[in-house]
Amino acid sequence: MLPRPEARRRSSRGDGNGLNFLFNDYDRLVVENPLPFNPLKDPVLYEELMKNDDGLQFSHTMEEQIGGQLKAGFRLTELFEDRDRPGNGRLRDFAPTYLATRAVKP
Repeated sequence: MLPRPEARRRSSRGDGNGLNFLFNDYDRLVVENPLPFNPLKDPVLYEELMKNDDGLQFSHTMEEQIGGQLKAGFRLTELFEDRDRPGNGRLRDFAPTYLATRAVKP
């Protein structure tokens, strides 16, 4: 069953803003990785992730995330930032790390 036509004209999405990839957030906030984060560009990091069975994660620029919605003809109607759970690293004390948007296609 296809969604109603008006439902196909809305977009809600949530993304990380990349800061959680920029820092080593164990005990001190130390800048470790360039943004956007791509572990395929660093063979040592890639091997470490594979050895630890951590999987691969990537970050994207705001231009890619929000700009893609705008280029697709959507109009941004809401933007919300959020922080990680308490006890899940120190970065949350300094900056939000998540972003959610709501957009509609006129």
